[in-house]
Amino acid sequence: MPGYHYSYLVGALIFWAAWILCSILGKNYRSQIRWGTLIAAPMALTSILFVPQYWTPPSLFNLDQKIRVGIEDFLWTAAVGGIASVVGELLLKETLTALRSQPRKRHYAPFVFVVALFIVLELWHPHKTMINTIVSFAVGALVIAYLRSDLITLMLSSALSFTLLYFFLFLCVLFLYPDFVHRFYDIPNLLGIYLLGVPIEELLFAATGGAIWSVAYEYVQGYRLSLESHP
Repeated sequence: MPGYHYSYLVGALIFWAAWILCSILGKNYRSQIRWGTLIAAPMALTSILFVPQYWTPPSLFNLDQKIRVGIEDFLWTAAVGGIASVVGELLLKETLTALRSQPRKRHYAPFVFVVALFIVLELWHPHKTMINTIVSFAVGALVIAYLRSDLITLMLSSALSFTLLYFFLFLCVLFLYPDFVHRFYDIPNLLGIYLLGVPIEELLFAATGGAIWSVAYEYVQGYRLSLESHP
């Protein structure tokens, strides 16, 4: 195996392998996967807030150490965004239909609220960026569930399935690099709860992120799940 210097890159590629599998299995959702991937990729810039107070991962050209954003951050964030946007629907196997017949308007308010809440929490507790992210995602998911109750089933299914998949992929990284967490995470700043070596923060991030990101496409575009499943 490559050394630990390439462990984050290998981890990102493991997530991309899952992205490719989702794209193969969900050929009817490929536009949605691309949407989730492209929208999520720029969010890698938030790595500036996570390094070094949450972790300091190894990166190509030591970019994460130098400027706190690396190539791996973009690879990982893009893969996670694409997977989370579709994994719930792969299980439900339902199609999307327009919410109403007239021209649809884009709906961004809950996501603007999530960003605003995150900023407030960051100003309040700047050394708890992961917790601030989890809380913001959770509140945002609750707001969307209130506004669009028809998306609750998808939200819950996606939160569970994405968390399980995320957990499995993280375990794959730990299988290859058993000391990954202890080498690169700020252990004293974590909650100290682990599941088979995976920090609980990572699983909470997957659950809340999977919940809100899985319905982002439907909410913004004005779609709903149809009652009839496609073959």
